[in-house]
Amino acid sequence: MKNLDQISLRQLRCFVTVAEELHFRRAAERLNMRQPPLTQRIQAMEKDLGVELFRRHGRLVELTEAGRLVLPEARGALAQIDRVRDAARRAERAEAGTLRIAVVISASFVPAFNEATRAFRQDCPGVALELTWTVSTGCIQALRQRRVDLALVRRVSQHLDGLSYLTVAHDRLMLVLPANHPKADADRIALSDLVEERFVLFPPEKRSAIYGHIIEVWARAGLTPRIGQVADNGLTILALVAAGFGIAILPSTLASLHMPNVAWKPIDMDERWTSSSLIMLYRKESLGDNLPSRFLHYVEHCFAASHDEAPAAPRLDLAPVE
Repeated sequence: MKNLDQISLRQLRCFVTVAEELHFRRAAERLNMRQPPLTQRIQAMEKDLGVELFRRHGRLVELTEAGRLVLPEARGALAQIDRVRDAARRAERAEAGTLRIAVVISASFVPAFNEATRAFRQDCPGVALELTWTVSTGCIQALRQRRVDLALVRRVSQHLDGLSYLTVAHDRLMLVLPANHPKADADRIALSDLVEERFVLFPPEKRSAIYGHIIEVWARAGLTPRIGQVADNGLTILALVAAGFGIAILPSTLASLHMPNVAWKPIDMDERWTSSSLIMLYRKESLGDNLPSRFLHYVEHCFAASHDEAPAAPRLDLAPVE
């Protein structure tokens, strides 16, 4: 073998076609090329390999023993190249690959996110969708370290350079009481009416965005909650409230759980302080990547549909997170 590294894909395709046709003219027609260049490529391939691939008897052509041994390998090499090309095309069309998303727990109860996920899985069955569940700070850190492509979090207060967002859901913080609580029939409840009661809260060491928002609401009211118990997630907090271990403040998204024996009540204060939202964070440069960009369009469409909007032309909110 003399110059095996110089064998080209064109030479391989020419060789396989001639081997199948056993006729240079028919092979040239099938390859949509003239016969002299085809002959030259076969001769160059034989020179590079250092073996004769065909025996020519006038117009008759037959494979040599070396040609018969090379043929299945050549076909295999071309098939591999076709698979490489197909994988690249599927990736270009966002039909293959892995999309990694870090999400907060409450994302499970956001219709727009769930609808987008279902539609994306249905339309892109070749894409592996990997979800990592953590708190907002963990999501943001994973996105910054490029361990994930997108992050669904509670809107955060700090400025995050280089990150943009797309709104996924709007909700608000509400009081959650046991159904038999004396205030369960009230339309709105002031925090001052409950300040002496035991509250169930998220652990402060987790530094979750929802914990920070709840504490901020108390601070706006000029009060400090009497924390009786902490729990890692909203579902556990709801269960503790239902069991009579205290009361809580939670995002209204969790009301879709329909937990029995609890009552959801608006907080009697300016709604600007209790309003919240879930946002999809992404790096600006990821809009050039097909998978994140395509999933963002699904999310935007589902969010618009849930608000009776008509997203005729998908658009992304390029405003930085404030």
